[in-house]
Formats: sequence, structure tokens, C-alpha cells
Amino acid sequence: MHQGWSMAAYMGIRATRELDLISHNLANASTGGFKRELMNTWRLKVPEDPVGGTPPALFVDVRSRDLAQGSLHETGSETDLAIQGPGFFKVETPRGVRYTRNGSFHLNAENRLVTKEGYAVLGKNGPLTLDSRDQKFAVDDQGGIHLDNSLSDQILVVNFPHPQDLRPEGQCYFVPGPEAGEEMEAQEARLIQGSLEESNVDLVAESVALIDVQRRFEAYLKVLETFAASDRKMVEEIGQQA
Repeated sequence: MHQGWSMAAYMGIRATRELDLISHNLANASTGGFKRELMNTWRLKVPEDPVGGTPPALFVDVRSRDLAQGSLHETGSETDLAIQGPGFFKVETPRGVRYTRNGSFHLNAENRLVTKEGYAVLGKNGPLTLDSRDQKFAVDDQGGIHLDNSLSDQILVVNFPHPQDLRPEGQCYFVPGPEAGEEMEAQEARLIQGSLEESNVDLVAESVALIDVQRRFEAYLKVLETFAASDRKMVEEIGQQA
């Protein structure tokens, strides 16, 4: 009965975590460049019991990120940029450099290319300032910025050896964890000007998963209630015999 209690309790806790994760994904379904989160269960190896008994299985829930490409949609805005392939833009924030797939940028009063929060987008020569006499510019698929028919700078698009260790910050920014590795140029990435990458959240699939988890959570609660009722009955019977 003890193992049954433990497993039912664990599955109920896992369902709660899944509910939080799916709700988070659904809340960011319209966030540009958002990558949905996944939950995986790892079974840990347990040392054998020296007495010869069978040790209980140990499980741990690990969150990971689906880095698959999101759909691209055309906006026509020259400051909107989408990354096709692996990689991240670098932006300068008050907390330091951050990484993002959200290319919804604009020019501020100083003609600097910035995010919606006002963070400077970084190029090879630092923050990108687009001083063009005719106020028009073009970005090629390698990130090169062309002002007045001449190459001005190049937008930095970088990747990491282990991008799964990028830690989320806010809705669309990442901070590299200790296992992410050193950033490097994203060789396979291509930039598309006038387009944005959408979230890779599948609303229908996430909604179905949400309903499934809710049902499983209710089932685990019923199992726990059954165990509790059984324990109460056992205690009452022991009390009567005493």
C-alpha cells in the first residue's frame, strides 16, 4: 500500500507540473519566437538493496525546450527580422547580454535598432545604428546591413553547443546556463527581412493535452481518496479489536 500511495502522489504532483507547463505554453502561443516547453520523466538507477529486497524506482521530472522552427509570416516592415534555422539574436539589456528569437524590432529616436523594450540589437561592431541618408536599409540573408548601397555592419546571430541549457528569462529572452557552452556564429542561420517567426506552440495539440492532464489529475485524486478511505477503515478495525 505504501508504494501505491507514493506512486499515486507522484503522478498527481507530475500532473500539476504538466498543467503549469501547458498553461505557460498556451499563454505564450502568440509570443514571437517563443519555444514551447516539454516535460520528460527520467528513471534513476537505484543501488540494489543489500538485504535482497527490491528497491523502489525513483523518477525525476526534467523540463526541456522544443527548439523546432516556428512558422514565418510576412509583415512588410523593414525592421522585422526572422531567423530561419538555428540561432539567436543578441541584445543588450540592463542585466547584460540576452538572446532571443523574437525579431520584432524598430528604430528609436537615435536610429538605433532596438527591441520593443528598447534593448539594443547587437551587430559585429556593437549596437546597430542605422544612419542612412535616404532612411532606407536592406538586410541580406547573412545579416549584412546595407545602407546607401554599402555594407554598414552585420547583425549577430549566434548559437550554442548545447542550446537546451539556455535558461528562459521573461517571455522571449534566454540566458546561457553553465552547460550551454561558448557562443558561436550560427553558420546555418538565414535572416529574412520583413518577416517574423511565430511561436512553435500548436494550440490544438496543447489544448488536447491540457484536457488529458486535467482528467488524469482527477483520476489520481480519486485513487488517493480510495487509499485514504482504506487506511481509515483499517485503523478503525484495529481500534475495535483492541
